[in-house]
Amino acid sequence: MITRAVRKALPMIERSARLGFALATRRRLPYSVTFILTHRCNFQCDYCDIPAAAGDEMSKDEFCAAIDELAGAGMARASFSGGEVLLRPDALAILGHAKSRGLFTSLNTNGWLVGRHIDALASSLDMMVVSIDGPENQHDLVRRKRGSYKRVLGAIDLARSRGIAVATITVLSRQNLSVVDDVLALAEKHGFWAYFQPAYADCFEHARGLDPALSADVLAALARDLGRARAAGLPVAASPGFLERLGRGPAFGDCGDCHAGRYFGTVLPDGVVVPCHLVSKEATYPNGREIGFVRAFLEMPHPTRGPGCAISPYQESDLIFHLDARAIAAAVERFSRTPGPRAHSRG
Repeated sequence: MITRAVRKALPMIERSARLGFALATRRRLPYSVTFILTHRCNFQCDYCDIPAAAGDEMSKDEFCAAIDELAGAGMARASFSGGEVLLRPDALAILGHAKSRGLFTSLNTNGWLVGRHIDALASSLDMMVVSIDGPENQHDLVRRKRGSYKRVLGAIDLARSRGIAVATITVLSRQNLSVVDDVLALAEKHGFWAYFQPAYADCFEHARGLDPALSADVLAALARDLGRARAAGLPVAASPGFLERLGRGPAFGDCGDCHAGRYFGTVLPDGVVVPCHLVSKEATYPNGREIGFVRAFLEMPHPTRGPGCAISPYQESDLIFHLDARAIAAAVERFSRTPGPRAHSRG
């Protein structure tokens, strides 16, 4: 048993060693990559313009070849996102291929189709991240799809019952700024970690800024409230470093110092490789179908300036690659502990 476990862990140990060398020498390494399988979606959420970008998509074989190439160059984590990934009939085959390469795998989904595919997902996923926008009335209003809230909770419970770690992301806009307490109560009840992040005016154009309702005062108050909730033991997924950056918004940091494009990046549906989707219109980025995905990652332009962002996965990744001890500890806790109701003292 020990030998089998060690053999199974060897690829991750080797990739982590390569990451350590890359960090020490400040060389790029595609350690964590998000694959946007499609921009198509079965929802039309109020704050999201991603479906409007739907167009050319790589085939299953092209995505699997990209995974193979990047895994050979040191990729340890493969995240899959959309649009809605599960709209692709071949999505499960792509996820399964990534898992067969020994990668840590995660899926971002709106939850609508999870029940239909739970058996395949259970064998290919380490983590599932589900979008939730608040209590039932607000969630279904923002999603513009009645019944979506119940599908989300069903997806969360199904995933947890099959041993998949679960987190949620709540995108906060003018429509649902008051839902933090409601989502955290759900997180305690259903056993998931809850991320919160501000809505952007354009999902692909950083320069257009945030939803106008998210002023500096609103962001500072949100960071304080989440910090207090975290200190009280509620399942806030954000690390202290993320909350500090959130509280400085809308100037969250420095894009030039961000490790997106150095140690993590994104492959768009058509094969273009970018640091993150928010800067995908700011430069001409290489296409991995044309020059290879490792070369595209190593040669893509990196932002030289900008106010940073508050996209939860990007910020947490950046903090981890900056060796922020609190972000690393928070990540370990998210993957090793399932949240549950707090123990209340008896008077």
